[in-house]
Parts: sequence; C-alpha cells; structure tokens
Amino acid sequence: MTMLLVLAGLRAALAQDVLINEFLYDPDGSDSGNEWIELCNRGSWPVDLTGWGFEVAGTSFTNIFVFPAQTIEPGEYLLVGAGSDLVLDGTLQNGGSATDGLRLVDDGGVVVDTVLYDEPNTAGLLDDAGSVGTEFAPAAGSGESLARIPDCQDSGDVSLDFSVDSSPTPGAANVLDGGGAGETCDTAVVINEFLADPAGSDSGAEWVELYNPGTDDVDLSGWKLEYGASSYSGHATIPDGTIIPAGSWLVIGGELVDEAEIILSLSMGNASEGADGLRLVCADGAVADIVIYGESNDEGWTNEAGELSTVAPAAPSGASLGRDPDGVDTDDSAADFVAFDYASPGSANGGEGPGCPGQDDVKINELLTNPSGSDDDKEWIELYNRSDVPVDLTGWALQYGTSSFSSTVDLPAGTVIDPGGYLVVGGKKSGVADVIASLSLGNASSSADAVRLVHCGPGTADTVVYGDDNSDEWKDDSGEIADSLAPAPGEDASIQRLSDGYDTDLCGDDFVEQVAPTPGAANPEVEPSVCEGGARTIKINELLPDPAGSDSEVDMEWLELYNAGNEAQRLDGWVIETGTSSWGEDFVFPGGVELAPGEFLVVGNPAVPVADYAASSLSLGNASKAPDGVRIVDCEGSVQDTVLWAKDGAEIEDLELLDDLGFQEVAPMPEEDGSIGRIPDGADTDDCSADFVWTTPTPGYENAEDASGGGGGVEPTGCGGKSTTGGKKCAVVSPIGGLQWLLLAVVAWRRREA
Repeated sequence: MTMLLVLAGLRAALAQDVLINEFLYDPDGSDSGNEWIELCNRGSWPVDLTGWGFEVAGTSFTNIFVFPAQTIEPGEYLLVGAGSDLVLDGTLQNGGSATDGLRLVDDGGVVVDTVLYDEPNTAGLLDDAGSVGTEFAPAAGSGESLARIPDCQDSGDVSLDFSVDSSPTPGAANVLDGGGAGETCDTAVVINEFLADPAGSDSGAEWVELYNPGTDDVDLSGWKLEYGASSYSGHATIPDGTIIPAGSWLVIGGELVDEAEIILSLSMGNASEGADGLRLVCADGAVADIVIYGESNDEGWTNEAGELSTVAPAAPSGASLGRDPDGVDTDDSAADFVAFDYASPGSANGGEGPGCPGQDDVKINELLTNPSGSDDDKEWIELYNRSDVPVDLTGWALQYGTSSFSSTVDLPAGTVIDPGGYLVVGGKKSGVADVIASLSLGNASSSADAVRLVHCGPGTADTVVYGDDNSDEWKDDSGEIADSLAPAPGEDASIQRLSDGYDTDLCGDDFVEQVAPTPGAANPEVEPSVCEGGARTIKINELLPDPAGSDSEVDMEWLELYNAGNEAQRLDGWVIETGTSSWGEDFVFPGGVELAPGEFLVVGNPAVPVADYAASSLSLGNASKAPDGVRIVDCEGSVQDTVLWAKDGAEIEDLELLDDLGFQEVAPMPEEDGSIGRIPDGADTDDCSADFVWTTPTPGYENAEDASGGGGGVEPTGCGGKSTTGGKKCAVVSPIGGLQWLLLAVVAWRRREA
C-alpha cells in the first residue's frame, strides 16, 4: 500500500512537468485541420500520456482529443494537430468577446495545466487551482500563436507566461521573448517617442516615432510594433520596403496623425493601472527595443536583458513619452524616458517648438468656471492682447482639465485679437462668446484645476492654476509645480487678473475672485497683494450664521473682523475658511486691504448691504447636528483665529474642526437672525464658550449684548465704527430683518462717507 502511494505521488509530480507550451487557435484561412497544440516536458523523466486528453471551453469544457499510447521525453516538444500524426477531434475556441479555455487532463480526469485566454470571463471558467479565473493570456490574431515566454516555464499566472507569437514554432522551442528574455536584434533603431493617450478620443490619433542614430540605413520590412496592458496582445506590422535612413526619424501612426509617414492602426495602453508595454520586434522575431511605462511594474514586465524592467512615467493625457536625449538607450525605461508637454513627432525631442508671434502678449485674462445651475454651455474664458499689434491666433488652442490637460479647444483659423482687445471663448448659452466652444472647466471643488493657452509653436503662452490644493502637481509658467494658486471661484463668480494682462507667473498673486464678472471688457483694477503675516491680533468678532428665511434664497450671512492690536495689519491674500465637517476656502482677500487698530471689517455674501467685501458663497453652517466653524488664515498659512459654535447638547463629531488650542470649546448657536459676538470687542481667551454671547447684530460697529439672549441686558453706549477720525456713530441695536437691512445700508453708506 505504501509503495502504491509513493508511485501515485511520483506520477503526480511528473505530471506537473508537462505543460501546454504553445497553441494556434486561429490559423489563417480555415480553422478545420489547421489548429495545433504543443506540449513540452520540462522535467528530467519521461511521462506516459496514454489516456490523457485536451479539453476546450467557450462556456464549459468539453473533450476534443484523447492520447493513444504515447510518451513525452524530457525536453521534448510534442505536437498535436496540424503537422502531426495526432489529429484533433474538434476545434479550439477563437476568443473575441469573452474568455475561452484549453486544458490538459490526465487519464483520471485530473487537470494538469490550464490556459484561459481573452476576457472577460463571463462563463466563470476555472483555472488550475479550481477557482474562477482572473488572469488571462492575451487574444491572438489570425495566424498568431499563444506561446510560453520564456519557453516551457510556468509562474502560475498565464497573463505573464503567455505572449502572442507572430512567428509560431510548432514542435520547437519558443524563441520570441516575452518582454525581454531571448534574442535581440543587432540594430541601432529605437522607439524614440510615442503618444499612447491623445487628448480626447484615442482612435486614429496614437503614434510611435522610431529613430535611427546609427550610420547605416535600416530596412524595417516586416518589423512589428507590439503593445499591451498586461501582455503584448496587440501589434502592427511595418510594410515591406520601409527604410529608415541613418540619423532620421520615422513616425508610425493612425489616420489622424498629420506627421505619420506610415499609417497603421495602433491601440496602446494608457497605463491607467500598473504598467503597459511597447516593443519593436525585428522581422525574425527578435526584440529591438522595449519601453515599459506607467505607475508600477506589478505585471512583471522585463527589459531587453530579461531582467525586471524599470518603469517610465505615465504621461498625462495629450502628452508624449520620449527619450531625453534622442536615441540614448540604456535598457532602463525610467532613466531613458520623460514626459513631454509638447510632442515632436518626426523631429528632435526636447521642449517647445519654434516661437509664435504674440506668444508673450496674449493672456488668459478672466474665466467663469462655475455658472449657477447646470454649467453646460455657460462657461467662458476671456483672452486679452496686451501688445500694440494684432495677433493671429491660427494654430492656437485652449487646454483644460481636472488632473491633466485632457480637453482641447482649437481656436478657428483666421481668428485675430486686436491690440488691447479682448476675445471671449465660451458656450452658446454664455451670451458673451466671440468664439463658440463647448467648455467643461473644473470647479476646483476638491483640488486645483487648470487652464492653459497653447500658441502655434506649439508652446505654452499662459497657464492658470486655480483651487485650494495642488495635489495633482500642476506646473505654472515657470515650469515648476505651482505653489501659488488662483482662488476657486464661487457660483457665478469669475477669477480675473488684478488688471488686464497683469502677469507675474504666480497665479495666487495675479488673480482674484470677481463677483461681478466683466467678459469682453476691462477688469476692475485691484492693487497687487503684499503678503504680511499675522500676529494673532485680527479677531473674528461677530457673525450671523442663520439669517431669516432660507439661506439659499437671499443669503444674508456675514462675519465681522476686528483689529485688537496696536498696529495696522495688511490682509492681502488672507483666507476665510468655513467648515461643517472639514475646512474649506470661502473667501480670499485681494491686495491693498489694511485694517487699522480698533477698526472693523465686514465680509458677507453679495446681498449683504453693509459688507465691505463680498464673498460669492460665504457659507456659515447652522450647526444643525454638530459644531460648525469659521477661521481666518494669513497669507503664510498660519491660523490667526478660530470660532466654533453649536446648539445645546450637540455631539462633538467633526474632529477636524478644532479651536485655536486644539479643543472644541463652542460658542452658543444664535437664534434665527441673531448673531454671536465677543464682549468686549476683540476679547479672546481661546475659549469660544466664554468669549462669545448672543448679540443683537451690529456689523461694522461695537458689539452689543442681546438682553433676550443671555447677554445680561447691557445697553450699548456708543461705538467706534470704522471711522478713524475720532467721531462716534450709534450702533443699530434693534433686531435686523426685513426693512432694517435698508436702514443698515444707509448707515453703512454714511460711515463710508465719514
């Protein structure tokens, strides 16, 4: 009995050395009688195949062949089907729309080896482990085989083990390498640049540039470009008679590629996950060059030497990958290739093209990215020509995106922008467009978005990066990752340059939010910002978070700042952030804002008549379930003051909303149309529960406690207001609502006149 168990174990072990090594399931012409399967024995002992068989599957496995008395010797290749005396009793599946399968079973029906190919696996075909297969060999084309690369090796993952072989070797070792191992061409020709992910649709727009840095012309007849996402599953064959001269470039691409000298349909991977591969294969099947590109080489791609390949970066949509410098090949994809903003098919790699008249003079001057309601066909971008001559914009384009410049709008040929003139590009519903174009600009809701103007060189004429967080690492016109960002505009607000054409290449210094956009007309001039860090003397002194009625109908929310220090403070570039669960930017102060000691300043939504500065979407929470907050951050990013408020008994849930001491001491949530304020003005112990009380709203004036709201019934005796002339103005102490806003508007006008 023991001997029988030993023999059974030995037999099972020997069986694992027999592999499906190569097979042809879609021969040129008729499949019947022309398909074949090749086995290999990688072990050191012969294996008896008598009674073994092949099973094929489209939706389930069925038998198509049973071996007669047959042995496969060590190192032997055994062919079944076309070219062999062993004839298949059926046909293999051709893939095409779903996973198909081929497996070898022993005389007891035990699965020895399984190859699942093509995808998706809608039928749930099982792999060698008896699980529903999730790894697949690529789909082969007509006349191509699927072959183990390296030959007769098994990693347990068919997506890595099998490659498409355009030069099948039935009954012999596989010589085509699977991304590295095997023969290589003795040639200087390399893949020099390629565009795998064109902006917009990829169809017909992909291309590969070859470069011959050698001293001899090279005949490329019958050479192939092979590519794929997990294996080299696609290919394009270079036509006979194609010669690449010494020192020259050759562009191969789709029908939409103007520079293409050879028109071939390509479908390279975009490296959206892991890494993808592209290689150049000589006519004899040997490999000339390999590029692996993407984020990480989880697929196990190898280089020309058969070693695990490094990975070139994944180029953003519309950008190419190219060698820098041209033709230099160290078999290290990461070192040899860089992403180029401006592709140069058919010419040397390295930056922008030739200059273009007006490239330094035409600027993105103002843009509306967030219209009210649906954005469809309402967005617009205003260009401005700051020179004294007309500029022809033929060949220019606008590009935009939320993580890369994935969308392009070409300006019509013959478009001219006059000296000192404006040109608005926008949707048909914008009502202001000189050039009608459907735009879909990002709202910078979670991270920064960008727009750039591309001149006819091609090259970048101007770039605007806007939003709160540049996690996508957009670059500005200096070529560096932008750390100065234009504000994210609120609904129906634009972002505009401080004055027409003003450009320091620092978007945060050049642009401000504009709640009254001026498309096609001059921007209201704003003083440039001067960054002055704070000394924690600027206090959020009073705020009204819950005006009467619906906040969304006529939003009357506002907050008041107060300078509790002894010196004037510049507020240029300071930010008001609000939060209901996390902090977000609501308003950025423009340049030229200074708050004197003892002075008040009101920021409110556009409908607030007493606001010194209008925010397009100041949103103070109503603390309906948990604390809400507001804080002011200086231009250096330092928090200067924080106020949290909540209703009685509210649970402390939003752990990101902390006060200036890192706790959650909260002020009381006021009643509708009421405010909370510091008593006395500017008093700050960093404990909101102690510093704030319910107040009768007095925006821009000294705070007055509300007798009905726990303030102790203190009557105001006067206020300093914003006037610095020494005169006092009476505060409005009656509840504010309805016509009282009109009174406040009059008071506000009078104090501005003072």
